Formats: sequence, C-alpha cells, structure tokens
Amino acid sequence: MRERENPSVRFTSAELLSDETLLNIDDLLDAVLTENDLCDRYADASPGDAIVYHVGLLARDRDKVASELPPERRQDLEAIARRVWAMAEAGLGHLLQRRVAEGRCAYLLIVRPRPLSARSAAGYALADLLGREAA
Repeated sequence: MRERENPSVRFTSAELLSDETLLNIDDLLDAVLTENDLCDRYADASPGDAIVYHVGLLARDRDKVASELPPERRQDLEAIARRVWAMAEAGLGHLLQRRVAEGRCAYLLIVRPRPLSARSAAGYALADLLGREAA
C-alpha cells in the first residue's frame, strides 16, 4: 500500500512491479520542472520514494522538431532526463513509467534503497554527478 508522509509517492518492492499502482493528480502535478528541483527532491527523498520527473511522452517532448514545448522548457526537460539517466546508471534509483492517459505517461525515478556500507559510495557518486555538471 502507498504511504503519504510527504509529497513523494512511496513504493515497496512488490508495488514497483505491479500494474495496479496508480498515481493521483497531486502526484502528477508535483513533477519536477528543473534539474535543480530534481536534485533537491532526491536529497530529501527516502528509499522507495518516487519522483515524477515528466508527464507526457519523453522522447517526443525532448525532440527539437516534434516537441510542442517552449524551447526553454524543452531544454530544462533535456537536462532533467540526462540527470535522471546518470542517477540510474550510478545506482541511485530505478526508472519506470506509468501510463496515465492515451499518449501520456508519468516518468518516475524511484529512489533506490542503499545498504549502510554503500551510503558513502552513493554519496560520493551523487557528489561527483553534481560536481561534474557544475564545473
């Protein structure tokens, strides 16, 4: 069952694979809009929390020709998508999507649980990701 202790959605491991997990409108409206928002939300998240980073069709909305988003919003989305992918590759979260309507999906980063011995390594990985982009 989903817990609502903060604005993030919380999934247990069994729910991660369930098609029955639904997002409510508040979850969809709470999508991050900038890369900085994503990093702030991740810093405040607990393992199992879901961060909605886009609602729409990600590939289409990132495309310079096909996107109907304003150029500034599309650039923000591109930065968010790159950051989310790097976080997933670093083992900081899982990526998944949920269909919310015909031709529209919610894209989620599920914060990955980390064993105590891996916390410092994950912290260094996150700091490296943040530092590399800031330089």
